[in-house]
This record gives sequence, C-alpha cells and structure tokens, in this order.
Amino acid sequence: MSDQEKPEIHVVDRRRAAQESSEPQPENQEGVASQPSPENTDESSSPEATTSEHESTSPDQSARTALPDPASLLAMASMHLSTGELLMTLLSVFDGHAWRNMGMVQDHNGELKQDLPSAQLAIDCLTFALGKIEIQLEETDRREVQRRLTDLRMNYLAKLREV
Repeated sequence: MSDQEKPEIHVVDRRRAAQESSEPQPENQEGVASQPSPENTDESSSPEATTSEHESTSPDQSARTALPDPASLLAMASMHLSTGELLMTLLSVFDGHAWRNMGMVQDHNGELKQDLPSAQLAIDCLTFALGKIEIQLEETDRREVQRRLTDLRMNYLAKLREV
C-alpha cells in the first residue's frame, strides 16, 4: 500500500455520539452513517476520549481512563509547593493514614479497617518527616505536631494490646 492509499480512519467522540444517538444520521451512498460535521467534533479531545469506529470500549473502561491518576495529581500539586510546605502537607497525610489504618477513622467508603503494619509505617514516616523540618517550625506548630505524633503512638500501642 502506498502513502497515497492510506485507509481512511474515522474518529468518533463517544460522548457526543451518545448524546446525538437519538437523532438519526443521514447515510452516504455506501449505506454507512456519515460522521458529524467538523463543527460538531472536538479535535482537541484527548486520546482516551476518542476511539476509532472499529474499537469498542466498555463504559467501565472509559470511566477509568477519564479519571486522573491520584499519584499524578499529587505529583503535579507537589511541584507548586516549597519543600517545607510539601513536608507539612505530608505530615497531615501520614497522620490521616495512621488514624485510618488503626481503624479509628472511616475510609472513603465509610468503613473502618485495621491494618496495623501500615499504621506503623505511617507513624514512622511522620516521625522522619517531622525530624527533618522540626527546627524550621514555629514553637506552637512544633508542639502541635509533636502532640499529634504522641497521640498516634499511644493509640497505636492501645490497638496493639487489643490484638
């Protein structure tokens, strides 16, 4: 096949096709429904949102590809923070993870789950991060973070005794 005889590929935005499915599309001479006019197509849409007419994706697949990856969102957000601000944010993240993994705070599904090794890891990460920025914190902030860390450790020990 030469460069001039490339097969014709039609790209269909399934979001718009679903909205327009109630409207009958005119057929061309070959009996195939014609594609939406250029003013109805979004050429700048992402590859995840468009597929060729020969590909099929389930609604579950398209929903998964439409949502951004949480790890990339965190990475993008962290690029706009100074190192100190990022560490302060991570202190809160590790604090929340430790409480949730001890089974003392509900997860995003509203369930209480206990994973003590993960709780211990979160407490260790919190301790390490605090050690790196402790001297840069104001006295009140430092005392507050140390108090939260002490509360976590005491509750972790209580959970260990229950098991």
